[in-house]
Amino acid sequence: MSETVMTPRPTSPVVCELRVLVRSGNYPQMLRRSTHLADLARWSTDAPALIQQLTVVADEGPIAAMIAIECLAEIRHGDADDVLVDLLRHQDLIVRRHAAWRLGDRKPTARAIPELVAMITLGGIDTMHANRTLANWSESTAHLVVRSAVEFLVNETNPAMRARLVDLLGVAGRCAEGVLLTVAADLEEAVTVRAAAIGALGEMGGNHIDAMLRELAAIDGPVAVDSAMALGRRAFGELPNPETVGGDGLRVAQLVLAEGLDGQLSLGGRGDTGGVASLLVSLGEALANRPDVDHVLTIGRGSSTDAFAGPHSSSRIPLTYGTIAFGDDVRPAETPDEIWEHIPAIRRGIRRSLRIAGPVDLLHLRMADAGTVAGAEVAKSLGVPICFSVAPDPHNVVESMHSRGELDDEAFVRLVTESHVWFRARLVERLAGEADQLALFPRTKQIDFLEDLASDTGQRMAVVAEGIDISLLDRAVRDYSIDPQGARRNDVLDELTGLIPAERRGLPLVLSVGRLNPVKGMDRVVSAWASDHRLAASCNLVIVGGSLDEPSATETSVLEAIDRALPLDDPNRAGLILLGGRPRADVARILVATSVGRTNAWSGGGVYVDGALKEEFGLAVLEAMAAGLVVVAPSTGGPSTYVDHGDTGVLVAPEDDLGFAIRGAFGLVDRIGRAERARSLVESQYSIATMADQLLDLYRPAMAMR
Repeated sequence: MSETVMTPRPTSPVVCELRVLVRSGNYPQMLRRSTHLADLARWSTDAPALIQQLTVVADEGPIAAMIAIECLAEIRHGDADDVLVDLLRHQDLIVRRHAAWRLGDRKPTARAIPELVAMITLGGIDTMHANRTLANWSESTAHLVVRSAVEFLVNETNPAMRARLVDLLGVAGRCAEGVLLTVAADLEEAVTVRAAAIGALGEMGGNHIDAMLRELAAIDGPVAVDSAMALGRRAFGELPNPETVGGDGLRVAQLVLAEGLDGQLSLGGRGDTGGVASLLVSLGEALANRPDVDHVLTIGRGSSTDAFAGPHSSSRIPLTYGTIAFGDDVRPAETPDEIWEHIPAIRRGIRRSLRIAGPVDLLHLRMADAGTVAGAEVAKSLGVPICFSVAPDPHNVVESMHSRGELDDEAFVRLVTESHVWFRARLVERLAGEADQLALFPRTKQIDFLEDLASDTGQRMAVVAEGIDISLLDRAVRDYSIDPQGARRNDVLDELTGLIPAERRGLPLVLSVGRLNPVKGMDRVVSAWASDHRLAASCNLVIVGGSLDEPSATETSVLEAIDRALPLDDPNRAGLILLGGRPRADVARILVATSVGRTNAWSGGGVYVDGALKEEFGLAVLEAMAAGLVVVAPSTGGPSTYVDHGDTGVLVAPEDDLGFAIRGAFGLVDRIGRAERARSLVESQYSIATMADQLLDLYRPAMAMR
């Protein structure tokens, strides 16, 4: 009797292309083409065979596994769920993380719940992915989620891990109410854990919950403010319809997870309060001054006390600032990676600010970060239209590193693991498809997926150049012309003068302004200046940014990198001045004074340097140009669209000698008409007023949705 010979099924075209893609070493293509492969997988006519082959592929390395997961997530077959759940136990963290994220797009699988609950305790973006997947599943499996979370909670003593589990219980709905009440009232429980429970209860409501929250709010203790805020969230109810509150002007909200968002930008340059924060402060004022705008709400980050106080105004125009609070010593939120796990608290804070400040016609979101994830979810739940500023980051990060030959398989996996470029790229793509309006940056090349977006969706898009507040520089010029020696005591220019050693006075300044974050390249600027002996001998270097007294972990790492580049005992150290973060008016004065000079302190004709390898747009570069400074800026990203290389500045490729570029910039200072050309360009194309006008044209259709 002859044996039956099983003919093996041919390899799927999806798998063939996947393997070719992985072997190509073209990492930007891997990021882009994986969505195409996932689309092909969705329409496979032999799903079981494809799933089996993708299961094999998932063992061929983390990159192949991530693309296989993208494909599996699109196949509507139960076997795909089984494979994805098995991948939650993969040896590579990035594979486990990828599977947890993409399971959120599928129907609940009971077998995955304990694995995802265990991932909740890890912190960072792992907590976020597991939390969001289980939140999506909770509508039909809340009791299973709660049971598994409680089992972990009973055996867990670490406060940070317990708080993450309580955050999960908060998204599970009413069946977690009893546990949350017990945790919130437990005086022996860690404050961070109780705060998570109180925040979750504030979203639920009910007379018995309100009674307990009122009792906790009346007690002078660390959770009193949290309890009062939890009560306040419901007191303001849902957003009323704009047409029920009078006024026919536009009402806009904008969001950035930065501290010190007030009229002065008092924490400018510290922590994550950088260019985007400065932009939103200036833009809020410009929009609020328009006659057809009724209200602008700018939401930032701050203390619990500030959040409890609610949105406040710092001017006579219809402009308010809202504050959301998250993170503490037990669960820090200093770095972008740490912030991801705080999305439940960020969501509550955004919702509270929107409720207190009144109705809005539109929420403008920027950046592929945790704030945007939370803001988009809140806007969807409240029915608020979204405008999204689409930047080619992180797509261009991968493109740039690939073009410089900095990526191999190991480096790419590390980039995806540490910087989350794969998830953030998908976030940008998803929001670009779902947002009601899109604001695009002016640049020579847009992201590939945007090319057909308008025709596919009928979406309204506009190219909107970011702008700077030229009036702030004009005021600095007027003040400086009246008072060039800084007769006002405690002036920032007096302080800068005092920090320059007597033997180095009279030299021009090289100035760099920005956050002390590795991406800003401050240590790169210091290294370039210090290692070029002619440069170090002929000018002083001034770095404006960061908290020098109480630096964050990120700022500390940059300060340590600066010390390595220029040790404290190096003679050139006398020419390096670290000024720390400054309010935006102080920055304007420093820019102007660097250009003009100051008697017995420094000569005019200084140079501005942006040390980043890539700059998304470069608002500080534009401010420097408007102040009359020659600029040195990266050739990758936004500056290449407005810096005239060899005239108004010097564009530097990542592999170029930055010190040589700075010396070249000094050679441009005396070019006839240079400063006027730069100023004219900024005034005509990159002022905050121009930006406000362009955005209002983009925003107005949202009013028709009232």
